[in-house]
Amino acid sequence: MKKIFDAVVVTGKYTKDGQEKNRYLTVGAVFQNDKGQSSLKLEAIPVSGFNGWINFYEPKSQTDAPRKEAPTATQADAGDFSDDVPF
Repeated sequence: MKKIFDAVVVTGKYTKDGQEKNRYLTVGAVFQNDKGQSSLKLEAIPVSGFNGWINFYEPKSQTDAPRKEAPTATQADAGDFSDDVPF
């Protein structure tokens, strides 16, 4: 199956630099199989601010969004915590 669209909803609004902007949430994706049939796979169900409309956008490539990397062992161990459990 090939991903053809991101399923995105508007969940509210916010103000940035004096301009009102929409707050978006990607709730899933639309896939197309070898026979040309499309299917919607929901990963989340919007609750807050959802008006019933789901919009479909061309998927962004992996290089468009900044990648979040897992913390390294030294970052994860940065706090000098004791191994003793207080209870």
